[in-house]
Parts: sequence; C-alpha cells; structure tokens
Amino acid sequence: MDALSASAVKESMMKIASWNIEWMNHWFTGDSGPAQWRSAAQIRGVSDIDSLAQRVAAVIQSMAADVLLIQEGPSRKAELALFVDDYLNGDYDIVGPSGSGQQKLYALIRKGGAVVSFERAYSSGEIDLDASWRVGIDGTILDGRLQLEEYQFTRAPLMLDIFDGKHTIRVINLHLKSKYIHKGQRMWSNPETRPAFIVEAVKVRRRISAEAMRIREYLNELMEQDDEMRVVVCGDFNDGPGTDFFERQYLTHNLVATIAGNPCAPRRMFRHGFADRVDKRENFTAIFDDFIDEVNGRKVLLDHILVSPGLYWKLRDGTIDHQAFALGVDNTLPGSREKLPSDHRPQWVSFA
Repeated sequence: MDALSASAVKESMMKIASWNIEWMNHWFTGDSGPAQWRSAAQIRGVSDIDSLAQRVAAVIQSMAADVLLIQEGPSRKAELALFVDDYLNGDYDIVGPSGSGQQKLYALIRKGGAVVSFERAYSSGEIDLDASWRVGIDGTILDGRLQLEEYQFTRAPLMLDIFDGKHTIRVINLHLKSKYIHKGQRMWSNPETRPAFIVEAVKVRRRISAEAMRIREYLNELMEQDDEMRVVVCGDFNDGPGTDFFERQYLTHNLVATIAGNPCAPRRMFRHGFADRVDKRENFTAIFDDFIDEVNGRKVLLDHILVSPGLYWKLRDGTIDHQAFALGVDNTLPGSREKLPSDHRPQWVSFA
C-alpha cells in the first residue's frame, strides 16, 4: 500500500471529483517514443496545447479534490505524469491506467489531502470486471434461442481503495461504451439508411446495458459481503436519467437506474451524489446536438457519482462544478471546442 504522510490525517471532509477530460491522449506524441508534449498543431479542434493544459489545470486546482477520477486520460501513465509535473506542480500521485486503446481511466490522489493511504483494487469473487462474460448483444435468434457471445468492457473500470484514517472507501471509475455511430447523423437523416442506423444503435445500447448490468452484479456481490460497505461509483456513464428514443421505442435500459439498483432491495440501492442538489437549469454535464430528437445544444447529464447506502448519510455536499469549469474557458478563442477545457463538466461530492 502506498502510504502518504501522517500529517495528512485531518478532521476535514473527503472530496471526490470526477471529470472526463476530452481526449487527453491527443496532447502527446505517439507511444513509440518517450512521453512528450505534441508540438503546436490542430488536434481535434485544439491548436494551443499549452493553453489547454493550463486551463485544465486551473479547473483541477480550483476543485482541490482529494481524489480526482479521470476519464479519457492518455494512453500512458508517463504522459499523465508529465501533465501532473508540468502543470500541477507534482502535487498528485497517479493510480492507473485501466482500459484499452487511447482513452484510459486514472485516479489522481492529492498529496497532503484527506487520503492517508491508497491502493489499487481488483475484483475478488465471481464477478471479474477485467474478464469477458457471455451476454446477448445483437439479439440473433438461432434454433429458438437468443444467441449469447463473449463480451468485455470497452474500457475496464478502474478501482481503488482509499483510507482516510478511519474508514476505507472503494472507488470505481467508469467510462461506459459510447453511443457514437460513425456517420450516424447522415444515416438517420436518410430514410433508406435509417433502419440500418437503428439496428446498429440498438446493438450499441445493448453493449452499454451489458456493461451497466455487469457493474450492478459486482455491486451486489460487494453488498452481499457487507451491506454497510462504503462505495463510490462515478464517471461517464454515457447516459442520463431521462428516457430517450431508444428506451421508449426499443426498450433498452436506463443505465443509471440499472447501476443504482433495485428498489425491492433498498438497503443495496445507491443514491445519486449531486443530482438533487443542483438547480435543474444547471443539471447537465455536456451539451450536444441531438439529431434524433432534433434539438440543437441539448443539455444532458451524462456523468454521475453514485454512493452506497453505508456512505450516503455521510454525504455533505455535491455538485456539477460549472464555476470551476468556467476557469478553463477562454472566450477569446474562435471555435466552441477551442475555447473549452473539455466537452464535459466536472462533478464532485464531499463526505464528513
């Protein structure tokens, strides 16, 4: 276990934040050489990487979270370490990465904060979040049966245990499967290709549902061991609390409700950490053009922090930190992506 300074033991509250920092991997050069910053170039709408990194750092420093869970982190730990050293004064320890591909999951632990010690956690039991499992994705019926296939998380969750001097909290960082479909808007807009888009969209949502259900099964396993266990599940769920077109018409799952749990087992249901604490006009973490419902600039709640029953009554505050996010916005820049620190707003909760 990585032990931090004993002076970190304080009576202050624990603050846990979560933020999808859009495509951090594009800040750095390729993985074939040592970790280093990419030279100024137009990458996903961003040409001044130094300015962007400074603005992202300003948001992180403003929140001053003891634990920051990052989604869409860089592909290599050395690259995130470069950011921490160059823009965050080396003030954070790094846990991770988890996941595959170019979008990884990490945790930053603030040195000298409320976390006394920490260690990366792994599944122990029947539900192994790093392993594949059999599930019906495409709904194909063979010989009167729904065909099952092997499936794995697109990005395996990152889990860690943090200790505040009195209690251990299991933290699970998620970035569930994206709903994105290549050329989806064009396919939807064309009556001839719309059916093919719907088929693909339902498959994608079944994949996300499979991941959400797997997480809930793992939480059930934890609660079976100790229904007072302190657990935080956070990250980009790629789904909000509202019912969308595919849930209404094709009966796909509401992912947040799936992960939160069954009301018939209330002692194992997880509660939202901030949704009922934020003004409804500010209760969003991303803004996207919804070409299905034809709503431009739709404000959606994609990112969540859920807490276990054993921890909920210790919850003191929680919010979507639009104020900190605004510190990373540069309105002198031309494009919407150019001026924003990310396409997602950060969130945090605090505990006694």
